[in-house]
Amino acid sequence: MAEKEGLYDVVLNKDGEVLLCIRARTGSPVQPRFFYDGNQSALLMRDGKRAILLEYLSPKAVISLQKQDKILIAEILDNELEHEYYAPVSKVRKLPV
Repeated sequence: MAEKEGLYDVVLNKDGEVLLCIRARTGSPVQPRFFYDGNQSALLMRDGKRAILLEYLSPKAVISLQKQDKILIAEILDNELEHEYYAPVSKVRKLPV
């Protein structure tokens, strides 16, 4: 079962990359993947066991994600960067949740 991310930010950085800011999780990500169905939800598979569901993406984020093949993830703990990594974006018909 996916864990819902209650508070997150999606921004476009100066290089035109989509940056997703979420709260930090324990442990390092292992082969992360980002699934996007073209609607207002996405799923970050942080590793083989942990899935993070992102709901209610803004219209601007939806448009930006349609053009991306990877996404930059920043995990924040106490206003400090804990983990930063890229995840390939897989466009799917239905999220695997």
